[in-house]
Amino acid sequence: MKINQKALTILVVLSSIITICLVVLHFVTDDANIDIVIIFVGLNQLFGGLSQINMAHEMNSKGIIKGNKVVGVFTFILGIVIITIGIVKIIVY
Repeated sequence: MKINQKALTILVVLSSIITICLVVLHFVTDDANIDIVIIFVGLNQLFGGLSQINMAHEMNSKGIIKGNKVVGVFTFILGIVIITIGIVKIIVY
């Protein structure tokens, strides 16, 4: 599965900007719910992992490809775990 790298880069940057804005909003005015911030951190990790995996397919060196793929898969799984924890926390509490 090959995904357009520009689209993933835009998603990573956009989710990072939203996350930073929500964190600042939470600490300054306490308007942003911390659970929503956690979900956006998870989305940021998820998109970053997908971008890393996709970038690994485009590189030439086999050592770099394997390293990028491992980091990308770990980051993708971490994003899914963070999103799941955020959603469960919203549902339970």
